[in-house]
Amino acid sequence: MFLPCRLQIVAMQAFFPLQESKTQPRQHRPHEPLTRAILDLGFAKSGCVMERIAIIGAGLCGLRCAEVLQNAGLEVQLFDKSRGVGGRLATRRHQHWRFDHGCPSLHGDQDEWQQLIGGYPRWDTARAKGTQHLPSLGINQLAKDLGATLRVQRDCLIESIEQTGDDWLVRDQHGAEFDGFNHVVMTLPPLQALTLLAGLTTPLRSHLQAVSMAPSWVMMWVAPTQLFDAAEHYPEQSFIQRISAEHSKPDRGLPDGEYAYVLEASAAWSSHHEEADKDTIEEAFTKELSRLFGNKPARLHSAVHRWRYAHTRTPMGKPFALDPTIGLSIAGDWCLGQGAGGAYRSGTALAHQLLEDSATG
Repeated sequence: MFLPCRLQIVAMQAFFPLQESKTQPRQHRPHEPLTRAILDLGFAKSGCVMERIAIIGAGLCGLRCAEVLQNAGLEVQLFDKSRGVGGRLATRRHQHWRFDHGCPSLHGDQDEWQQLIGGYPRWDTARAKGTQHLPSLGINQLAKDLGATLRVQRDCLIESIEQTGDDWLVRDQHGAEFDGFNHVVMTLPPLQALTLLAGLTTPLRSHLQAVSMAPSWVMMWVAPTQLFDAAEHYPEQSFIQRISAEHSKPDRGLPDGEYAYVLEASAAWSSHHEEADKDTIEEAFTKELSRLFGNKPARLHSAVHRWRYAHTRTPMGKPFALDPTIGLSIAGDWCLGQGAGGAYRSGTALAHQLLEDSATG
């Protein structure tokens, strides 16, 4: 079990972020090549005991993994570069408008996942695959609910990880160091995770390199007139692949004469315009709206956002991967490519495997 002094240190780190380190970065010691087996579903178990676990990335996958581990009594610290939690479970607020501009809704038929999202109000749409649910305050509320009792270091971009003896040390963009972790979980997009693996010899690298992802441009739009009657619209022969009527979502009623929408561009179009500036993207969306609905639609508000890693083109093909020889694992929605439900399943599966390893160590 954990030593009382260690618990005190971790609690202090959770509420009082470490200041920028005055010391020089420690020299990394590359690991000797070893015969390693990636521990995932179907592979041999590591038999290592874990006390403290660092999870880099506080999206849905990381939050779920942390929740399961913490509920089982393990000590978990999450790190995320953003000011909040949830990743693409994001809700943008502007005045009294709310836009779910990352993941538009929650649906799925997995038992635990369905039980979780079933506690939120339903959102009925014509083309939904199964029943869709949404928190009234925005989809980000799910992430806030999951993270309510977890230790999360926000505004903390982890730029390097290294082993110090039997433990791991992680270092943020300001040079602050967090150490004493027996295991590190990375729930980052593959390219970002690969950056942290620089200098490490691990088979996890090949798993990450096999995954491909695509960006997504979205535009948030508020108009004084209604574009269509349905909850969602899927334009044909358009780079806009979906338009969600935000005002149709549960408890999102707006004053008369205000209609809020989120427009999502296709992965192909977003990839082609990935590095375009926001003004160019907003102009393209506006022109396409005029073509689809006739005349230039009036607007009360508009904004665009790019998600660089939104769509999984080639998933890893399994819920997670784990290198037991160094205590490092990867997970995320890109493992299975099944959206929010896949992220939840990935985090759950990895947490259960880590608990099994801890119990048998």
